[in-house]
Amino acid sequence: MRKRFLSLLALPLAIACGGLTSTTEEGGANANDRTFVNDGDEILTGAMVMSPSGKFIVLQRNDISVIFDVSAKKYTEVKAQIRRVTFAHATETAFANRADGTLLAIDLASARELWSRKLDDTVVSILRVSDDDKTLFVGDSHRMQLVDPSNGTARSTAEIGTVPSALTLLKGRKEALVVGTTAWVNGAPRTSVALLDLESASVNKVDIPNCDSKILVTPDETRAFLSPTYCDAEHASNPNQAWTNPDPVSVMALGAKTITFEKNLPGFGPVAMSPDGNRIVAYLDTKRMDVSMFDKTQAPPSTTGPQYHVMVINPKTLSFSLSPIGNALPRLTMTRAGKGLLVDASIKVKTRAKASAQGSISIGPNGISGELGAEIGVFDEKSPFGYFDLETLKFTGFTGPQAGLDRFVQLADNRYILTLEKRKDGLGGVPYLIDLQDRVTSSFFGDFGTGVRDVGILPDGKTIFLRVRLPAATHESKYWSREGFNVSADFNFNGKLFAEFEASTSFADVTWTNDCSTPEGHDCF
Repeated sequence: MRKRFLSLLALPLAIACGGLTSTTEEGGANANDRTFVNDGDEILTGAMVMSPSGKFIVLQRNDISVIFDVSAKKYTEVKAQIRRVTFAHATETAFANRADGTLLAIDLASARELWSRKLDDTVVSILRVSDDDKTLFVGDSHRMQLVDPSNGTARSTAEIGTVPSALTLLKGRKEALVVGTTAWVNGAPRTSVALLDLESASVNKVDIPNCDSKILVTPDETRAFLSPTYCDAEHASNPNQAWTNPDPVSVMALGAKTITFEKNLPGFGPVAMSPDGNRIVAYLDTKRMDVSMFDKTQAPPSTTGPQYHVMVINPKTLSFSLSPIGNALPRLTMTRAGKGLLVDASIKVKTRAKASAQGSISIGPNGISGELGAEIGVFDEKSPFGYFDLETLKFTGFTGPQAGLDRFVQLADNRYILTLEKRKDGLGGVPYLIDLQDRVTSSFFGDFGTGVRDVGILPDGKTIFLRVRLPAATHESKYWSREGFNVSADFNFNGKLFAEFEASTSFADVTWTNDCSTPEGHDCF
């Protein structure tokens, strides 16, 4: 049954037109889940990041960053645009960097700078705060700086040897795992993974035969798993020596102050982990697997059957099961309860022979944009979209309209998921509701302006923010795109769901472009 969702538009903001596009390859664990605070990543135009408390939101425009006060329903433009942002846990403080290499702390309530420091290296690949708010981690072109969050001074520096690409904090020990950037040596990948001592800043490194990706650690912190979507031999520095173990799942053992490489398992990632840590989930591509990674207890799947399989790994024994899922590159998302996977195979397959996927999904000034067409068809009979039960290892397709998981949040009731699927005209996304209990998708009723740019959810697990594009405004005979918020009071489908509020329009001081030369122009209707 289709349910009414929202109809009120509020808080108009104005931004200048512009464009930002990127091309990415997607597969494995879906990076578009906005359920929990995922700070530290670069904020793309059109995106927003919510603070851990849910009281403040940082939004990115073309040239201006904005801090939105949720309770006051007011926004403040940051005086200079920021690139990355991470939040303190005990105070309403944000730490950010600018393109010129400035590191700064911002009081979110007043938008006032608490301190700023010019870094000697303008590369900032990682920005993260420790759980106790005592350390700010700043990754640059070759090291990890451990910074005092109270004043911005570097207490210590850990030499990584390459640009840090991922950081995972070990909660039960005063250490962190830092993944470096892949180098190709004699036609094979080599990625350094460092065990960083947070007190001494000493590192214990191991090289793994794989490409860099995010890294997951089991709850007992005895093992770590890393797997990319693609580790492409075409990128090898020595074309005469081919990389024969494409994008495997690398397993590392964590001991007392030590890290060692155990083995590579067949499959590709990024990997996902259930909340209890009892399952590691990856995918297997029969066109890109090394049969030598299979031991005597398990035969490799046939290369003439379904190309992609869901791979469920026991993190203690490293045994795994394989379940065929189809012939289209899938993205997976662990559900909030950890009992199943959302499967979305709406990614474009560019080269079937090499099984490479081209997902040009990006968050630009117009919200979700990019190509989702596929040579084998988007959401055709070979493109699964549904729920994979991790207990029964069975897949059930959703009934109702197809809705790609291009930007989404999972509600705390463990039943509903709000997802945005890219509009065909590229102007933002269209919201859909996924009902995990009934395995049904529904379209939403309501006025969403000219597309939804991003979605977020407060820590209560039910209050949802939609960043909505509004029809363009005119200012001094020029067209400017505008945006607003739809905010749920309680996502329960009963009574009045959204509180109404108003704010004055503000025009960004950005040079006008020809994109909005007519009302019918891009992002201007």
